[in-house]
Amino acid sequence: TKTEAEKPSSCNYTGSIGLFPVMVFLAATVATAVLVELLPHSAFFDWIPGDKAKLQDEPPTYAIYGHSSKEEHLVHVVNVLERFGYRRVGLNESWNLLWAHDYPFFAMPHLKSLPKNQSVNHIPGCGYLTNKVDLCTSRLPFLPRAFRLPQEKEELLDYAKDHPEALFVQKHIEHRHIKVRTLSEIAFGSNDTFVQEFIQRPFLVDGHKFDIGVYVVITSVNPLRAYIYTGDVLFRYCPVKYYPFDAENVDKYIVGDDYLPTWEVPSLRKYYNRFDGSMRTVFEAYVRDQGKDPSGIWPQVEHIIRTTIAAKEKDIINILRSYKTHNFFDLMRFDLFIDEDLKVSLMEANMSPNLSSAHFKPNSLLYEQVIYSVFNLVGIRPLKATGASYLAKTGEMLTADKNLATELNKCAAHDCDKSCNKEECDLCLPCLSGSEYRILQQAHQEHLHRVDMKRLLPPPIPQPKEYNLLEETVNMTKRNAWMTRWFYNKCQFDATWCN
Repeated sequence: TKTEAEKPSSCNYTGSIGLFPVMVFLAATVATAVLVELLPHSAFFDWIPGDKAKLQDEPPTYAIYGHSSKEEHLVHVVNVLERFGYRRVGLNESWNLLWAHDYPFFAMPHLKSLPKNQSVNHIPGCGYLTNKVDLCTSRLPFLPRAFRLPQEKEELLDYAKDHPEALFVQKHIEHRHIKVRTLSEIAFGSNDTFVQEFIQRPFLVDGHKFDIGVYVVITSVNPLRAYIYTGDVLFRYCPVKYYPFDAENVDKYIVGDDYLPTWEVPSLRKYYNRFDGSMRTVFEAYVRDQGKDPSGIWPQVEHIIRTTIAAKEKDIINILRSYKTHNFFDLMRFDLFIDEDLKVSLMEANMSPNLSSAHFKPNSLLYEQVIYSVFNLVGIRPLKATGASYLAKTGEMLTADKNLATELNKCAAHDCDKSCNKEECDLCLPCLSGSEYRILQQAHQEHLHRVDMKRLLPPPIPQPKEYNLLEETVNMTKRNAWMTRWFYNKCQFDATWCN
């Protein structure tokens, strides 16, 4: 594949027009874009295309991108979209939502300049979170120690020498052929695998090891906004009991497609079948039956996910620099592990998590509830609530200037309606650029339509009176601190904004 520098350029040919007019045109275009961005939000948002009315009664559309011709894994995505009134179109037609099962940005370079009425369900650079090698070798404290091969062979040998009790799994980058191995069995010369410490002493349910899958949505990068689905958690149990441990029998410690579902685990059946518990609540009931308190698990889960996303933000921002618009969101599933002390470890994050109930029909409700919450959060809503004519008439009723305005005393004290040169004016509405206004507008809309989503980033504020804003934001980027301060201001007047 040619790099941008190697590709033939149409700019080398100016024909009879001459070079000077072309340069003037380009300069004017750039100047206009900069001016629009710097204008106060009122000048930016009052402009509506004259031909928009022609499109107001047309149903919104979606297209699907994927390498596979089979779409069984997308049944629930399609079901929810069609119930919302969305109409499917081809990739080369005009769509409002692109649902990509595979990473689309290499094959579809035009996604770098999306119009405002289009969105994509992946964020460029999301691989920094979902690539198994990149994530597992990040040296975050809640990740089992991992080593790239062959580069970190000596580090692995030293670690094994210092931790003679440790066991290791060699993992393929595509999640194949995972198995506990001795050092003598590890292929140190492999370029497509890495080695990770195997966490022993798992918490067991009726003797079965398990993992948990937590659904997370990133709606914005720079500033970061991310949410965790609280409606339920996907629990997957190994089909064979863990003890007596046998490294040759991977069904004892690796969760595969044919895992044991919650409703088939003996001690969980009564809570799931007779009392209609969720996968999470029936697990918590079992933990309490063992004389343990499960309440400490979920704060660990939230901290792990929040820290992981924040650690990768800088890398993702670097990728996003080449994109003119950022109409992206990303639904991921973070897979985690719980040991017998109820300590949580992160295993991996999955791009395009499995949303197919082909193996287990009862999971269909979970998947559709997740999708419903995600779509509402990011502005994809039932047709009667998302038609262009509806939005044009009611958008201000949902999010008006007064809903976004904060720090009024500070804004007045520093005359921010007259000059925006002071740092104290950066949240005052007269001083917001067009993009800053849209960020607050979108954050407000997300808050109103969270359904079963809980905010992870900016971090919740459980005790506002004890919250030290300066201390909490000192290590954040300027944009993340700005976003956090806005949520904190909203939290002062409405407790629902604290979490």
